[in-house]
Parts: sequence; structure tokens; C-alpha cells
Amino acid sequence: MGLGALSMLLPAPVADKSSVLIDLDPPLGRILRYKLLIHEEPNALSKNSGFYKYDDIIPLPKLIYVENVLKRKVGWYQISDTEYIEAAWVQPVFDRPNAVPREPLPEGGALGEISVPKVPVYFEPNKLNILRTFYYQNNFWVINLEYDEFGKAWYELWDDLNGLSNYVPASAVRLIKPEEVTPLSPDVPADAKRIELDLYKQEIRAFEYERLVFQTLCSTGIRDGLTPVGRWMTNRKRPCRRMVNEPGNPNVYDLPGVPWVSYITLFGVAFHGAFWHSNWGNVMSNGCINMKPEDAKWIYRWSNPTVPFNKYYYTEETGTQVDVLTGFGGF
Repeated sequence: MGLGALSMLLPAPVADKSSVLIDLDPPLGRILRYKLLIHEEPNALSKNSGFYKYDDIIPLPKLIYVENVLKRKVGWYQISDTEYIEAAWVQPVFDRPNAVPREPLPEGGALGEISVPKVPVYFEPNKLNILRTFYYQNNFWVINLEYDEFGKAWYELWDDLNGLSNYVPASAVRLIKPEEVTPLSPDVPADAKRIELDLYKQEIRAFEYERLVFQTLCSTGIRDGLTPVGRWMTNRKRPCRRMVNEPGNPNVYDLPGVPWVSYITLFGVAFHGAFWHSNWGNVMSNGCINMKPEDAKWIYRWSNPTVPFNKYYYTEETGTQVDVLTGFGGF
């Protein structure tokens, strides 16, 4: 799939249909299942008329909500009068390529965000595609700008797990500006801020002086105990992280560029953005608190401590109080 001014290919909803061209301006959706069925009704038990494949990019259809058998509202994208797909398995994305900044990178690098639906990753500029893909709203630490033999600009991205480098076209990365990560409500005393995580409702609530200032759905651990109940604090943060399953964990995952990470335990449980599902309000994780990237960014900016703009990792002795509740009357 091309970048910059190139058009994007729209995958056909049925496997044997040909692709057509679409505009770059409207919101798009990235398919998150290897076979996402297209249903004739907004009901997972209804007949299906085709499917999309993993990583297909489509124009983002109309979003509707219906009640399931548990009386919970479930999101569906309506493609036509008789075609629906589950919103839980579509990532809303945009195709927003960037001009390469004229000013040099700051010493020590800068934070960058992938601003296109998906981009292939290379071992060197324009050489050896490593068969990995980075996705919209992934965050990475950009450490260098290079040009290949054709004059094309590439950003070198630091792999914070193994210390190696990955390269992507510079047009696919938007450098984060300082004003985007300035602290929210900095005048509110640290002890007047508090976060509640309701495991039953799968909901995050933030308070200032016991006044609700932020509320959103999330996705926590798929089994009891993975997201620990109790009182914690957000005293460690980083703007991005490659997250890999722990040894012995049967759920194998490798997720580069996880954005806006605010840890609450020493064992790595954290608030962070998720780009591999949109199933908010339902358990999905190995213990972390999955959020929309923009919601995780809000928590990152609002909670204490404040991360200096040029820091990849930051910790203090104290942070914002986090109460993880069962939803049945307390801890």
C-alpha cells in the first residue's frame, strides 16, 4: 500500500471482487481479524455474505449500536442496508502522510507517531523488509533521519526491547510536539487527583476533588486476578513500549509501539493505548488496562508524575492514586 499522495487500495468485502480506489481524506478502518464476517444483520448469529481479511483498509462506515442478548450495547459498522461488521474488530484510522521536517532531530531523539493506517518495516533504509508492520497511532522513539540512494527520507526507530533499529519512510511518522503532551490540570494538587478502575463495568473514572472529570470504557484482564484489585499509583511512565509476553505465558504476543504507558504495578500492569482491538467494555488483556490511544494519552498527561518531554522513561516515588474496584462495593 503506497504512502504520501498515492491512493489506497480498497479490499473487496467478498474475496472474488476486485479492488477500487478511495479518497484519502475520510476516516478509514483497519480490519483486526483474519476473517471478519460481513453479516446481513447487526447480529453475530445472522447469515453472512462475505468477509474482510486482516489488515484490509476500508472506508469507515456508519457506526450503530444494538443490544445483545445480555442487554449490553454492541457497536456495528453498517456498510449497506444488508451488510454489517462488528466494530470490535475494526481500528479507526486515517491516512495522513507528513512532510519531512527541515529542522534536525533533537539530541537523543524524539517521540514519533505512525500517522498512516499501516507501514512496512525495514532493516535498513529501503533494504530488507523484515516482514513486520507498524500501525496507526503506534508510538516510537525516533533516533535518526537518513536518506537512501534515491533521496527518499527514512526515520530510524529504536526498538526498546532489543536495542536494535527499524526503519520506515519518514512520511509515515508524525513527530510529537511539546504542546501535545503538556500536563492536564497541573494546578490541581497531586492528592486531589484519583482514578477508579471498575472491573465490572470495564470503566475508568478520573476525579479532581471528588468531581468526575473523565470517564471512558476500557478492556482489562481476561481472567480474574490478571488486573490486580486494590490501591495502586501511576508513578512510572513511558510514551511507548514494545510489549512481549512473559516466559511461560500461553498467550503469545509481540506488540511494538504500544502508546502512552502509565504503569500501576512493578510487574508491568499499566494503562496504555491498544491498536489490536476496539472491543471496549469487554475483558481482552493479559492484565493491562487497554484503552483507545487518545484516552490513554489523556491519562498519561493528566496523572502524576509529569514526564519531561525529552524523556523516554520516567519514574518518581509517588504518583496518582488508582483504585481498582471489583464493582461490587469496593476492592
